[in-house]
Amino acid sequence: MSIRALDELMPTVNFASRATALPGTDWGVRLIPDCQLVYVVSGHAELNVGECFYEIRAGECVYYDGEIPHRLLALGTTDYYSIHFQWTRHSSRPLHPGHSIRYMEPRDLIGKPLHPKVEIPDIGEFTLPTKWSPSGLEPIFTKIVKEYELEQPGYGVSLRALMMQALSLIFRQLVGQRSEQRSRSRIDPAIQAMQEQPGKNWAVSELAAICGYHPIHFAKLFKEEIGLLPKHYIIGERIKLAKRALLQGEKVEALSERLGFTSIHYFSHQFKHLTGLTPTEFRMHGRPPES
Repeated sequence: MSIRALDELMPTVNFASRATALPGTDWGVRLIPDCQLVYVVSGHAELNVGECFYEIRAGECVYYDGEIPHRLLALGTTDYYSIHFQWTRHSSRPLHPGHSIRYMEPRDLIGKPLHPKVEIPDIGEFTLPTKWSPSGLEPIFTKIVKEYELEQPGYGVSLRALMMQALSLIFRQLVGQRSEQRSRSRIDPAIQAMQEQPGKNWAVSELAAICGYHPIHFAKLFKEEIGLLPKHYIIGERIKLAKRALLQGEKVEALSERLGFTSIHYFSHQFKHLTGLTPTEFRMHGRPPES
């Protein structure tokens, strides 16, 4: 199921609530007119999407849409958020899905869930899973529910902005997971060595030997998995460390030497190339370090 680029989405929230379901609560086999996110705060539920089965525990979120019938059942007392939305609609005004829900029979639970694909500029295509464990969504969902319930002037626009914030957070975490998977790949020993000794002037041959590859083959693998040459990767890691150190008051001269730059001029040049600021400007600006 193809959607579009992340920065072109115009999501509309149709319904939002936080509720508590008693054990055995069964919403029946349904086909919804939009898409739904259910995030379990506490308790235990199960979801059928077509022929596929998912257990949902505290801290887990599920997604499904109106293409395949689903059934949601609370196995215990379950505190949860429910967000109905459309990925893109011109109007931001909510359209309550209740009147358009189709109720079906258990025999209609056929097929498999469709996974929306979102293109993230300069990074690639990502697929939203049916179930995952997000972090940081609860505060955003709380704001969405409050905005939906109060219905103050402009609430549709505010809901759209909050939903975009939630979707951005979800896909940022998916990007991070892909990066973590890559870091555990064939070049992981080299990455670990560079992170442990960022100030060392690493030669490609040294890094290749750590991983057991020929230097030419290693450089090719590194570029395929990280998107950078080893030289550019280590510079990026050094700049990340430099940003933290600058905000902690370390002097530019000492920092340049500690991180293995050949001169203060070269350090400043690389720092500005990656951040848009000189080291001194960055410290004065007081930007927080990246995690």
